[in-house]
Amino acid sequence: MARVGLKISRTTQVNGVAICKEGFCGECEQSYKSINISINHKMISIEDYSKLQEITVNLKCEIHGKKLDLYCKKHDIAVCVVCISFEHKMCSSSDVISIAEASENVKQSIALSDLEETISRTLVNVKHCINDQETALKDIEKDERTIKKTIADTRINLQNYLDELERKLLLNLKSTHLNCKTKNIEILYQLKQKENGLIKLREQTLHMKCFASDIEVFLGTCQLNKTIIDNFRSLREEIIECTNNRMELEIHHVISSLIKEVRQFGEIKVIKTNASLQLKDAKIDQAQIQIHRSLQNVGNISLQRKQKIDIEGSEKPFAGCIILPDDRIIIADYFGSGNLMEYGKDGKHIRDISVSTGPYGLTVIDTDRIAVTYGSKNYLEIINYMGDIERTKVQCSTACWGISYQDQKLYVVVNPQGIVVMDLTGKTLNTIDINVLYNIVYYMTTTVDKIYYTNGRNNTVHCCSMTGQEIWVFKDQSISQPRGISVDNNQNVFVIGRSSNNLTVIKHDGKDSKVLLTDRDGLNNPMAVYYNKGKNIVCLGLKETSIALYQVS
Repeated sequence: MARVGLKISRTTQVNGVAICKEGFCGECEQSYKSINISINHKMISIEDYSKLQEITVNLKCEIHGKKLDLYCKKHDIAVCVVCISFEHKMCSSSDVISIAEASENVKQSIALSDLEETISRTLVNVKHCINDQETALKDIEKDERTIKKTIADTRINLQNYLDELERKLLLNLKSTHLNCKTKNIEILYQLKQKENGLIKLREQTLHMKCFASDIEVFLGTCQLNKTIIDNFRSLREEIIECTNNRMELEIHHVISSLIKEVRQFGEIKVIKTNASLQLKDAKIDQAQIQIHRSLQNVGNISLQRKQKIDIEGSEKPFAGCIILPDDRIIIADYFGSGNLMEYGKDGKHIRDISVSTGPYGLTVIDTDRIAVTYGSKNYLEIINYMGDIERTKVQCSTACWGISYQDQKLYVVVNPQGIVVMDLTGKTLNTIDINVLYNIVYYMTTTVDKIYYTNGRNNTVHCCSMTGQEIWVFKDQSISQPRGISVDNNQNVFVIGRSSNNLTVIKHDGKDSKVLLTDRDGLNNPMAVYYNKGKNIVCLGLKETSIALYQVS
């Protein structure tokens, strides 16, 4: 036999009889095919046969160790002769057929076609998952580089800023020192002049006593005495007006707080997002899974009070409140003192930020800036509250109330225009009509793709698109005179009911709600609410004399 092993005759089952599995060369192949018993055997190449070895197909029964030579159509399973006697003795003879009969034309069967299609779909999904994870890995590396650069840039900016503050302070020190020194030198010079004059008078008196006549001494004594009295009076007046200047340094309270309270440069957070896996298996409704994930039951939301902050001298409800990125709290006392009040996370009063008139709406822009509306005064301000307080005034056509910041834009309730969209320079980009002419709309907030506002006249809460198209309207007898509004990470809406003295959470689709706090929890004429998405904390105006922080769970 020359050139053995070029082709192989595959083992098959014909009427329950096993056919050989042998290797042949080209010459032997012709002889083998001329034999009647093997004339129908299919020949394949050695290379193709080696691929078959990778397929793990179990030809024996896992229970009895016998060859799988029968097939039960009723239970859709391959069985051995022992299985028929035990597990399938109730199956009829028509249900049990030979494996050869069951596998006839199997390569053209729908089952094999479905298997191939399922494998192809699964392979596409796996490749998509691999690509998604590879992209996520690259993003993580990119995030690390970005964070490192941000840390370095922040340090440089902070250092440069401190250097500039130091430069200004040293210039101020130099100027103040020069002024104080000049005044002291002037006073010292005048006193020394007086001293020299008195020394000369004393010498003249001694000379007069020794060498002058009695008449000259008498007249000289009278004249010098008058001179001494005049000098004494002049000296006394100068001494009374004379002050000794000292210099001392008072470090700005923000820098002192930075040294005392800031314990770390920053915090690295892991933001978990669902991988964008677009599974295409017809048996898996991925859209339905995503919807199920997003439907959070508001009935499970609860609040636990973390802190209550009493505001001294407060007698009116607070119009607004926000939590800054460093956990400090800013309160808008529109109806009371007319100031912005700043409190630390420990509940201690830091300072009052003086503003031109009563502040109403508040929103956080970044780590240094907030935006404030002033109601019927028809303007708002962008305030840099770090260091020297800088302000950018933006004039509005009429009264401006609620305000929110989103994607480099300010969204402002301007009655009766609607919601005016403007950039940070105050340029109007768009106006969204929400029919505020005959309604009472004071409060609003935004997310990436939605706008939310309350209507105090109709006792309704509204959700609309960024173009103003209404998505849903919520109204329930439990909410009376809705005012402050804020949104959590799942787009569930937290709303203050001023007359109903409660805080309610509305499900993101507007179809369900839950009252979280009532007057039994201390709410009395509340207006302001703010949801901190970073730490899941609600800050609200509890009553006229206090605000409270609640942990959301």
